[in-house]
Amino acid sequence: MFPLKKVIVSLVLAIFFSGCSSDAVVQNQTAAPPAKEVTNTGTEPKQSVDNSTSYNQIASYMEEESKKAFSPYYELVEFTVSDYEEKTVDGKVEATFGYQVKYKNFEKDPDTVDYIKAAKEKNDPNYQQLYDEYLQPKDMSFHLKAVVEDADSITLYTNVSPKGIQWEKAVMSDFILKK
Repeated sequence: MFPLKKVIVSLVLAIFFSGCSSDAVVQNQTAAPPAKEVTNTGTEPKQSVDNSTSYNQIASYMEEESKKAFSPYYELVEFTVSDYEEKTVDGKVEATFGYQVKYKNFEKDPDTVDYIKAAKEKNDPNYQQLYDEYLQPKDMSFHLKAVVEDADSITLYTNVSPKGIQWEKAVMSDFILKK
């Protein structure tokens, strides 16, 4: 394991270089999500998102997984599924969607946070911005695909292509940069 000082220095550098003002750095997935309506293949009629059992299952799964991954670092404020589209492939529901988590740092005096304290001590010109932004809500956005294997199993994929679509298996904790 790294000595604590090395981990803190690495974390401060990661935050500084990423432009984030948080205790953990989160990768944002920003590829544009797909079309807006829920659709099924075959002869099934289009259904509204409100009537989709798969939609509700995926939304609940995403909230639970997001809480497991990000709640040690942030206060999670809101979870939003958008541009949801589903189809049946080989008997399994595949859904693509945009996912957004609104979060903020835990309530505390920003001047007690190590990287803000260090900026203040060094008269860093970014100190006031870091201080002001510390308690402001922020958004994480993802372009995801979920495959509902059965009633208790969902496999998550993220779009890793900056242009186009290339799905790679993922879990929500993959979006936390670890140094």
